[in-house]
Amino acid sequence: MRNIVKTFIKYPFYANLVIAVILMAGSYSMVNMKKSFFPESTSKNITVTVFYPGASPKEMEEGITMRVEKAIRGIVGIKEVNSNSSENMASVVITTTGEYDLDETLAEVKNAVDGISSFPVDAERPIVFKQRNRTMAVFSAISGDVDLMTLKRLADNIEDDFLASGIMSQVDIAGFPDIEISVEVSEQNLLRYGLSFDEIERAIALNNRDISAGQIKSDKEEIMIRSRARKIDPNDIADIIIRANPDGTNLSVRDVATVKLQFADVPAESFMNGVQSVSININKLPVEDLDEISKFIRNYAEEFNEMHSSVKMEKQTSSQTYI
Repeated sequence: MRNIVKTFIKYPFYANLVIAVILMAGSYSMVNMKKSFFPESTSKNITVTVFYPGASPKEMEEGITMRVEKAIRGIVGIKEVNSNSSENMASVVITTTGEYDLDETLAEVKNAVDGISSFPVDAERPIVFKQRNRTMAVFSAISGDVDLMTLKRLADNIEDDFLASGIMSQVDIAGFPDIEISVEVSEQNLLRYGLSFDEIERAIALNNRDISAGQIKSDKEEIMIRSRARKIDPNDIADIIIRANPDGTNLSVRDVATVKLQFADVPAESFMNGVQSVSININKLPVEDLDEISKFIRNYAEEFNEMHSSVKMEKQTSSQTYI
């Protein structure tokens, strides 16, 4: 160390060179440093989600949640298990100790859940995933004197623009129920045509699905046989034929029911300053920069507000309430 100090005293140029290199490296690091509002932390959570359409919270608890908890009970590295059983869905959040590799624990949890053979027949396949390390970046919303479907369509377009920017990858939209296709049948029409709900449901289920019938191979080509008949347009579903009448005419869903695209009838609404709104929440990953995200959204909001007079986009304020 003494020799180095003597060298710097004898040749000040080298000392100045070292200082210049340190300043340049520090300046480069400062400019390229990823910024975040909260300290970054490593995620330790694994989530198991199971959907069971039409099931009550009690059915979800007894038929799904308790069986998942029992299956993962003996896995090493689990610190805590929190579960939530609600209508149509059950969610189990597993917090690990952090002493073992999260991917290995994820594989063990997935194998344990896949090994459960006593799930209800109508339950969907369990979804097992590890939660990414995300922190809150920007909380914005759009509101205006328009219907909720218009707000949702605008929010979907904003989400596509945000994801296409390459600056952010974690965008969540909230403030409205799920979209569903409603088939409403009156008792009068059922009696008039001698139908039952099961007949209408069966006709829609059989004519609104994708079916694979295998493949045909020859020496020169291979042909896949598949019927693509799944429909998401209410008009297409209304045209589905229920049965043929003796006079040669067809009885369609349109003749006995009203088919429309609508929001699910659940209490999920968002208001900002007393006006209905849709929230757009942006989270960031450790590799993403908070400053870049904030600048992009600020410029995007200004352009959006200039183009739309009936709808306004702004950053979230404390005046937003949820119902």
